Amino acid sequence: MQQPIKKRDVIFVCGYEVSRPEGHHRRFSKELPLFEAAWNVKADLSPPSVDEKNYTAIWKLKTRGPNWQVDTDYRMFWWGDIIAADFEMSNLRRFYVGWLAFLDFVLSGALFAYFRTNWRYALFFLYPYVLMLIAGFAGFYISRRLLGGVPLGDLISVLIGLACAFVMVTLPPKPLYIGYLLNDWYFASDLVHRRRVHLDQRLDGFARELVQVARQSTADEILIVGHSLGAVQAIDVAARAKRLDPAFGTKGAPVRIMTIGSSLLKIGLHPKAAELKAAVSAVANDSDLYWVEFQAMTDIVNFYKSNPVTDLDLPPAGMPVVQIVRVKHMLKPETYKGLKRDFFRVHRQFVMGNEQRYYYDYYMMCCGPIALPQRVEYHAGAVDSFAPDGSFNPALVESGQRSGSFFDEKSSAS
Repeated sequence: MQQPIKKRDVIFVCGYEVSRPEGHHRRFSKELPLFEAAWNVKADLSPPSVDEKNYTAIWKLKTRGPNWQVDTDYRMFWWGDIIAADFEMSNLRRFYVGWLAFLDFVLSGALFAYFRTNWRYALFFLYPYVLMLIAGFAGFYISRRLLGGVPLGDLISVLIGLACAFVMVTLPPKPLYIGYLLNDWYFASDLVHRRRVHLDQRLDGFARELVQVARQSTADEILIVGHSLGAVQAIDVAARAKRLDPAFGTKGAPVRIMTIGSSLLKIGLHPKAAELKAAVSAVANDSDLYWVEFQAMTDIVNFYKSNPVTDLDLPPAGMPVVQIVRVKHMLKPETYKGLKRDFFRVHRQFVMGNEQRYYYDYYMMCCGPIALPQRVEYHAGAVDSFAPDGSFNPALVESGQRSGSFFDEKSSAS
């Protein structure tokens, strides 16, 4: 039986968001009461301390139940300033670069790789472009019918069709997210081709920071979290840290990596993403690092039932352990019913508070007494070891049946 965690260092790498660390802290603080209510625990949260020079931030938590306490240093690696210019582009440029990105991912064969790996994600990729095409065709068809016989009628109809497609980009972000998704795919294309030099430099800085944290940490566990596109950066940073210091992960606190709602394959399945594939291979085959990937069927922004290693045509490795989670088990039925059609809100649930006790609970993984490998191996124990009053019995964690990897379970079932 593993000793309960008493201190944890968390390093969080966010996805494609421009929010400053203060915004992430406000969101973290807002969701904290849900965590406290679900598990009948108390958590004290400090204000954020932002390091503008190194683009990091840290806030501290003290989480406690009747018979346990965990101190958490929660660090954020922030890169939102690098993509801020994407959201300041004119809509005309956004329309142009968005369609260039579409051609990049289609002509390179990445879209067809998406269909082979997870058809839901392929449809998510096509979604904004299909909506624009529908609007453009409708504008062309209707105007052509109205302008029949008019000189240059066909040319005018084509221009009207293009204008209708363009109008979709100018709509408010919610509920369609057209402009946001064009930004996202534009950045993804740049990331594949390594056009963002400042991001590459930033990741080097994060790797140095990570090595320093690992060397100085007095924690029982170091947890690196990459959400959405942040999963790409988290794996990249871990691989860079290992190159900087071959002893990374071998001394002191064990290093665990958690990719959630991951976009690794979004980038990795592009044939030009050789550097990312090398980083994935390095991390997956490093016996000093533990890596788990959480996926959800209702989250169309991640690659459900995929293996980030073998789906990149890399030799099978011991990592990552793939876990399937059910978002509806995290929330009350009425809450889930109200948000399940908002695909970005479902995607964000990976880093939000749970309303119900469930083995996947972001706050409990960051602030609770159970080590990540134990939680992954014993789903039922991760829940049953907590009494209604919030007290924790570590002997109950490993009392139930092992859960294992999704692919291990699938092989056993077959």
